[in-house]
Amino acid sequence: MVDEAARTGRRGRREDLLAAAARRFVAVGIRRTTMEDIARDAKAGKATLYRHFANKDAVVDALLEREAARFVRDLERAAADHRDAAVQLEAAFLAGVRFFVDHPVLTKGRDEEPGLLLPRVTANGGPVVIGGLELFRGLIEQGIERGELRDVEPDAASEVIMRLILSYFTFPPMHVRVDDPAEAERFAHGLIAGAFRAPALH
Repeated sequence: MVDEAARTGRRGRREDLLAAAARRFVAVGIRRTTMEDIARDAKAGKATLYRHFANKDAVVDALLEREAARFVRDLERAAADHRDAAVQLEAAFLAGVRFFVDHPVLTKGRDEEPGLLLPRVTANGGPVVIGGLELFRGLIEQGIERGELRDVEPDAASEVIMRLILSYFTFPPMHVRVDDPAEAERFAHGLIAGAFRAPALH
Protein backbone atom coordinates (compact mmCIF):
# COMPACT_ATOMS: atom_id res chain seq x y z
CA MET A 1 0.00 0.00 0.00
CA VAL A 2 1.08 3.55 -0.71
CA ASP A 3 1.87 5.39 2.48
CA GLU A 4 -0.67 8.14 3.28
CA ALA A 5 2.12 10.58 4.07
CA ALA A 6 3.60 9.93 0.63
CA ARG A 7 0.24 10.58 -1.03
CA THR A 8 -0.15 13.79 0.95
CA GLY A 9 3.34 14.83 -0.03
CA ARG A 10 2.63 14.22 -3.72
CA ARG A 11 -0.60 16.23 -3.51
CA GLY A 12 1.28 19.05 -1.80
CA ARG A 13 4.02 19.01 -4.42
CA ARG A 14 1.43 19.04 -7.20
CA GLU A 15 -0.21 22.08 -5.58
CA ASP A 16 3.16 23.82 -5.35
CA LEU A 17 3.72 23.22 -9.06
CA LEU A 18 0.25 24.52 -9.98
CA ALA A 19 0.75 27.60 -7.82
CA ALA A 20 4.05 28.27 -9.58
CA ALA A 21 2.38 27.83 -12.97
CA ALA A 22 -0.36 30.29 -11.99
CA ARG A 23 2.25 32.88 -10.96
CA ARG A 24 4.09 32.50 -14.26
CA PHE A 25 0.87 32.66 -16.29
CA VAL A 26 -0.05 35.95 -14.60
CA ALA A 27 3.46 37.38 -14.94
CA VAL A 28 4.19 36.59 -18.60
CA GLY A 29 1.19 34.74 -20.00
CA ILE A 30 0.56 31.09 -20.76
CA ARG A 31 2.16 31.06 -24.19
CA ARG A 32 5.46 32.53 -22.99
CA THR A 33 5.69 30.28 -19.94
CA THR A 34 7.82 27.18 -20.35
CA MET A 35 7.91 24.00 -18.31
CA GLU A 36 11.39 25.04 -17.20
CA ASP A 37 9.98 28.34 -15.92
CA ILE A 38 7.37 26.50 -13.85
CA ALA A 39 9.92 24.11 -12.37
CA ARG A 40 12.28 26.97 -11.52
CA ASP A 41 9.54 29.03 -9.88
CA ALA A 42 8.46 26.00 -7.83
CA LYS A 43 12.09 25.27 -6.88
CA ALA A 44 11.70 21.81 -8.37
CA GLY A 45 13.60 19.80 -10.91
CA LYS A 46 12.16 19.33 -14.39
CA ALA A 47 11.91 15.59 -13.72
CA THR A 48 9.64 16.31 -10.76
CA LEU A 49 7.41 18.54 -12.87
CA TYR A 50 7.17 15.95 -15.65
CA ARG A 51 6.25 13.24 -13.16
CA HIS A 52 3.10 15.23 -12.43
CA PHE A 53 2.36 16.77 -15.84
CA ALA A 54 3.22 15.48 -19.30
CA ASN A 55 3.36 18.96 -20.85
CA LYS A 56 2.14 22.55 -20.46
CA ASP A 57 -1.31 21.70 -21.77
CA ALA A 58 -1.65 19.22 -18.94
CA VAL A 59 -0.63 21.94 -16.47
CA VAL A 60 -3.27 24.32 -17.83
CA ASP A 61 -5.96 21.63 -17.71
CA ALA A 62 -5.04 20.68 -14.14
CA LEU A 63 -5.08 24.32 -13.07
CA LEU A 64 -8.55 24.78 -14.54
CA GLU A 65 -9.75 21.60 -12.78
CA ARG A 66 -8.46 23.00 -9.49
CA GLU A 67 -10.07 26.38 -10.08
CA ALA A 68 -13.35 24.73 -11.08
CA ALA A 69 -13.44 23.04 -7.69
CA ARG A 70 -12.75 26.38 -6.01
CA PHE A 71 -15.47 28.01 -8.12
CA VAL A 72 -18.04 25.49 -6.90
CA ARG A 73 -16.90 25.88 -3.28
CA ASP A 74 -17.31 29.66 -3.55
CA LEU A 75 -20.85 29.25 -4.88
CA GLU A 76 -21.73 26.68 -2.22
CA ARG A 77 -20.48 28.93 0.58
CA ALA A 78 -22.40 31.91 -0.78
CA ALA A 79 -25.64 29.93 -1.06
CA ALA A 80 -25.21 28.35 2.38
CA ASP A 81 -25.44 31.76 4.03
CA HIS A 82 -29.15 31.96 3.08
CA ARG A 83 -32.26 29.86 3.55
CA ASP A 84 -34.52 31.34 0.85
CA ALA A 85 -34.00 29.56 -2.50
CA ALA A 86 -34.21 32.69 -4.65
CA VAL A 87 -31.70 34.49 -2.44
CA GLN A 88 -29.42 31.45 -2.61
CA LEU A 89 -29.45 31.71 -6.41
CA GLU A 90 -28.77 35.43 -6.20
CA ALA A 91 -25.85 34.95 -3.81
CA ALA A 92 -24.34 32.10 -5.85
CA PHE A 93 -24.67 34.14 -9.05
CA LEU A 94 -22.84 37.07 -7.46
CA ALA A 95 -20.13 34.76 -6.15
CA GLY A 96 -19.71 33.32 -9.65
CA VAL A 97 -19.36 36.76 -11.22
CA ARG A 98 -16.86 37.83 -8.56
CA PHE A 99 -14.84 34.66 -9.10
CA PHE A 100 -14.28 35.51 -12.75
CA VAL A 101 -13.94 39.27 -12.40
CA ASP A 102 -11.28 38.91 -9.68
CA HIS A 103 -9.39 35.86 -10.98
CA PRO A 104 -5.86 36.91 -12.03
CA VAL A 105 -5.10 33.95 -14.30
CA LEU A 106 -8.46 33.94 -16.06
CA THR A 107 -8.60 37.70 -16.61
CA LYS A 108 -4.99 37.72 -17.86
CA GLY A 109 -5.80 34.94 -20.32
CA ARG A 110 -9.04 36.63 -21.42
CA ASP A 111 -7.32 39.95 -22.09
CA GLU A 112 -4.06 38.77 -23.64
CA GLU A 113 -4.49 35.20 -24.90
CA PRO A 114 -8.23 34.66 -25.46
CA GLY A 115 -7.79 32.04 -28.14
CA LEU A 116 -5.70 29.92 -25.83
CA LEU A 117 -7.70 30.08 -22.60
CA LEU A 118 -11.32 31.05 -23.34
CA PRO A 119 -12.26 27.85 -25.20
CA ARG A 120 -11.10 25.81 -22.22
CA VAL A 121 -13.16 27.95 -19.83
CA THR A 122 -16.37 28.52 -21.76
CA ALA A 123 -16.72 25.24 -23.66
CA ASN A 124 -19.71 23.13 -22.64
CA GLY A 125 -17.46 20.32 -21.45
CA GLY A 126 -15.10 22.55 -19.48
CA PRO A 127 -14.74 21.82 -15.74
CA VAL A 128 -15.83 25.29 -14.61
CA VAL A 129 -18.99 25.18 -16.70
CA ILE A 130 -19.86 21.64 -15.64
CA GLY A 131 -19.33 22.45 -11.96
CA GLY A 132 -21.44 25.59 -12.18
CA LEU A 133 -24.27 23.88 -14.04
CA GLU A 134 -24.46 21.10 -11.47
CA LEU A 135 -24.44 23.53 -8.55
CA PHE A 136 -27.18 25.77 -9.96
CA ARG A 137 -29.27 22.82 -11.10
CA GLY A 138 -29.20 21.44 -7.57
CA LEU A 139 -30.22 24.77 -6.02
CA ILE A 140 -33.05 25.17 -8.53
CA GLU A 141 -34.36 21.63 -8.04
CA GLN A 142 -34.38 22.07 -4.25
CA GLY A 143 -36.12 25.44 -4.53
CA ILE A 144 -38.83 24.03 -6.78
CA GLU A 145 -39.40 21.11 -4.42
CA ARG A 146 -39.86 23.54 -1.51
CA GLY A 147 -42.26 25.65 -3.55
CA GLU A 148 -39.99 28.70 -3.35
CA LEU A 149 -39.03 28.85 -7.04
CA ARG A 150 -41.06 28.84 -10.23
CA ASP A 151 -41.59 25.48 -11.87
CA VAL A 152 -38.85 25.96 -14.46
CA GLU A 153 -36.80 23.33 -16.27
CA PRO A 154 -33.70 23.05 -14.04
CA ASP A 155 -31.18 22.20 -16.78
CA ALA A 156 -32.26 25.10 -18.99
CA ALA A 157 -32.47 27.53 -16.07
CA SER A 158 -29.02 26.62 -14.75
CA GLU A 159 -27.63 27.09 -18.25
CA VAL A 160 -29.12 30.60 -18.42
CA ILE A 161 -27.46 31.57 -15.15
CA MET A 162 -24.07 30.16 -16.19
CA ARG A 163 -24.32 31.91 -19.55
CA LEU A 164 -24.97 35.19 -17.74
CA ILE A 165 -21.94 34.69 -15.51
CA LEU A 166 -19.71 33.86 -18.46
CA SER A 167 -21.02 36.80 -20.49
CA TYR A 168 -19.87 39.24 -17.83
CA PHE A 169 -16.46 37.57 -17.93
CA THR A 170 -16.01 37.40 -21.69
CA PHE A 171 -17.51 40.80 -22.61
CA PRO A 172 -16.78 44.13 -20.92
CA PRO A 173 -19.64 45.55 -18.82
CA MET A 174 -21.92 47.99 -20.65
CA HIS A 175 -25.03 48.94 -18.66
CA VAL A 176 -24.46 46.83 -15.55
CA ARG A 177 -21.16 47.37 -13.76
CA VAL A 178 -20.69 43.95 -12.20
CA ASP A 179 -17.32 45.11 -10.84
CA ASP A 180 -19.30 47.48 -8.59
CA PRO A 181 -20.61 45.26 -5.73
CA ALA A 182 -23.64 47.42 -4.97
CA GLU A 183 -24.73 47.62 -8.61
CA ALA A 184 -24.12 43.91 -9.11
CA GLU A 185 -26.27 43.12 -6.07
CA ARG A 186 -29.15 45.28 -7.33
CA PHE A 187 -28.99 43.60 -10.71
CA ALA A 188 -28.86 40.08 -9.26
CA HIS A 189 -31.70 40.79 -6.84
CA GLY A 190 -33.98 41.98 -9.63
CA LEU A 191 -33.05 39.65 -12.45
CA ILE A 192 -31.94 36.43 -10.75
CA ALA A 193 -33.91 36.28 -7.53
CA GLY A 194 -36.83 38.17 -9.04
CA ALA A 195 -37.11 35.99 -12.12
CA PHE A 196 -36.98 32.65 -10.33
CA ARG A 197 -38.97 33.34 -7.19
CA ALA A 198 -42.37 31.64 -7.12
CA PRO A 199 -45.28 34.09 -7.09
CA ALA A 200 -46.83 34.60 -3.68
CA LEU A 201 -50.15 32.89 -3.10
CA HIS A 202 -53.05 35.09 -1.99
